[in-house]
Parts: sequence; C-alpha cells; structure tokens
Amino acid sequence: MRISSARKFTPLAVGVAALALILTACSGGGTGGDGDGEVGVTDDTIRLAASQTLSGPGAASCAPSTDAAKLYFDKVNAEGGIDGRMIDFEVIDDAYDPQRALANVRGFIDSKFAMVGACGSATAAAVYKTLSSAGMPFLFPTNGVAEVVKPAAPGVFQILPLYEDQTAALVHYAFEEFGAGSIFVVVNPLGEYESAIERAREAAEKGGGEFAGSAVAQLGTTDYTPIALQIKEAAPDFVVISTGGSDSAKFVNALVDQNALPAKGVLGTSAAVAGSFLNSYNVAAAEHLYLGSATQLPAAPDNECIELLSEGDFANDPIAHIGCASAMGIVQAMRQTSPLTREGLMKTIESWSGEDVSPGVFAPVSFSAEDHIGLATLYIVQPKGSEFNIIAQCPYSEEDSAAGGCTAAG
Repeated sequence: MRISSARKFTPLAVGVAALALILTACSGGGTGGDGDGEVGVTDDTIRLAASQTLSGPGAASCAPSTDAAKLYFDKVNAEGGIDGRMIDFEVIDDAYDPQRALANVRGFIDSKFAMVGACGSATAAAVYKTLSSAGMPFLFPTNGVAEVVKPAAPGVFQILPLYEDQTAALVHYAFEEFGAGSIFVVVNPLGEYESAIERAREAAEKGGGEFAGSAVAQLGTTDYTPIALQIKEAAPDFVVISTGGSDSAKFVNALVDQNALPAKGVLGTSAAVAGSFLNSYNVAAAEHLYLGSATQLPAAPDNECIELLSEGDFANDPIAHIGCASAMGIVQAMRQTSPLTREGLMKTIESWSGEDVSPGVFAPVSFSAEDHIGLATLYIVQPKGSEFNIIAQCPYSEEDSAAGGCTAAG
C-alpha cells in the first residue's frame, strides 16, 4: 500500500503544536516586537500607510501632502527613528475613487500600524468605518464629511476644520468686517458640499444678509465661464467658494475675465489655499480674496517642516505644510505612547489639550473622547505674489463664530 508523504499528527503532537502557537502569539510573533504583538510594529520598524490621490484632477492639490509627510518621516529615520524603530511609509494611489481607496485599506489593514492622511472627503468617508471597526488609527485626513468625525468615531482624528464650519466662519468674518450683504456659493462636490452651502446660507440670513444662489462644478472643471456669467447676472456682494486649489484659480480667473468679481469679496475655504492656486491665479483678484487657512501663513521659518521644505518645490505650498506638520504630530504621538499600540496611540491623542504638534504652522490642537477635530482657529489669508499672508484669525466653531470674535493679524 502506498503511504502518503503528508505528515500524520497524533493527538499528543497536535496538543504540542497548539501550545507552541499560543506561546508564539503571546511572545509577539512576527508583527509585534514591543511585547504586545501589535499590528505593524516590530523591534525595528513601524509600518504606516496612506491611500492618496496621486492621479486624476485632485492630484496637484493632494499629492504634496503625502510627499511632504514622507520627507519628514525620512528625516526622523535619519536621526535614529522612534526609539530605534524606522518608519516604513507606503503611499498607494486611489485616484480619488472611493471604492479604490476602500480596496487599498482592506489590503493593508492587517499589516500596517496606522493610516496617515487622505486628501479627499469622498475617500475618507468611504474608508473610516472599516478602519474604525478594525481598531486601526486614521490620522489627520483632509476631510469635509461631518459624519467621519461628528460624532467622534473611535480612532479617527482630524486636525482641520470641516468645510461647512469654515463657510459659516468666513461669512461671519466678512459681515463683521464689511457689513452684511448677499452671497452666492460655488462648490466642488467635496464631502458634504450641500452642508457647506446650507451653513453659508444660514450664516448669511442670521447675519442680516441674503442668499443669492449656488452652483456646483465637478472637480477638474476646465471652463468656469458659465458660472462666472451666472454670478455676474446675480451681482452678489460676496461669493463663497469651497473648491480645490487649481479649480479655485480657474474660477477666480473666469470672474476677472468676465468682469464679474463681487462687490465686497470672494470668500474661500482652506481647499483653495494651495500651491496649485498660487501657481495660476490672476493677481488682479488678490485684494478681493479672503481665504480660510488651517495653517499660519507665512509659516514660522524655524519650524522643522518649513526648514525641511525650504529648498524644494514645496516651500510655499500650504498643502505640503499641512502634510509635513501632520507627520510631526503623528511622530510626537508615537513618541508619547509606550508601549506603542493602536489603542495607546488613540488615548494619547485624546489626551492632547493645547498640544503644540507643529509650532509656527498649526495653532495648538486639542482632542477628547467626544471631540476628534483638533483645531479651533481659522486664519484668514490673502495671496500676495507667490505666498499667502494672514490678515485675521477667527474661531471656526458654530457657537464661537456666531458670536463674532475675529481679530486682525499683527
């Protein structure tokens, strides 16, 4: 009779093998290294990942954030890493496709310690539940969808204010500074863009102004002339925009070309505050622009990130500043967490109150178990040549901005 070469296990052998597996798991196996068997952490490596918009119409605005984050992680590695562990950072393109982003996340959720960033509200909304339910930290995405962080989802932390809160804060600032008036809102479908329109309308009407209308343009729209002509006919006092960097430049240029700039100003969310805007906007519109920024601009020259980026293509790109400053915050959180576990990292970030994660770029950030949005300050900036300059700062929360409280810079 032919005997199979497959190994036969006796009951004793099975028991020994099972015990060996249990002991291996308890010792940390191949994924741990700090005694806790944590996913993506070994004795010498911390594995991070990002699903990012590296191609398609949003790439020019989004890619600099993870490029800058990688530069900072490389700097940390060159200086010895985090307690001797090197940061391995993998960035995977999702082309701003929610289903592709979800596939990316499912591909690395069991091998990476945390997901870093994500430039895009639609992709953040597509992945946050999967990440949160798996206990994988989702750190500091650029996101405009309220449900991702309101109420606070376990493990999901965002530094930047939501677009809907920004539009309300911008209207309050403008009415406080220039008097009430009519507004027209233009958005790309970024996150819950309907909420951004509605919050702007509510803020205008509560402030004694009027809502003159709105328009939605797909991200990557090449010709904004029809919307500019629509605004010229409506003749609002203010135009409020929540559009990507290059789209914002194309829209502003169309307003200039059609002699359709509003009487009092163009108010834009932080989505417009990007190098892709500075590279192509018509400077004739500069004094009409009042844009919300999550970062101090120009940033402090002695900030680690600003020093790191000063010699490259990202020196004046606020999106790159955000990516690098967010990476600084992530490194700070990991250094404060011992042993380094996913759960421990979440508790560390929730304990932050007025934490300076990147002084001179971000205002101090605060989180709690109930609040996973870190910033409470929105800077009002204007473009000047190839950089932005702060002219005021405002609270962005619904309660604080409704009560006023904006202060002039300097």
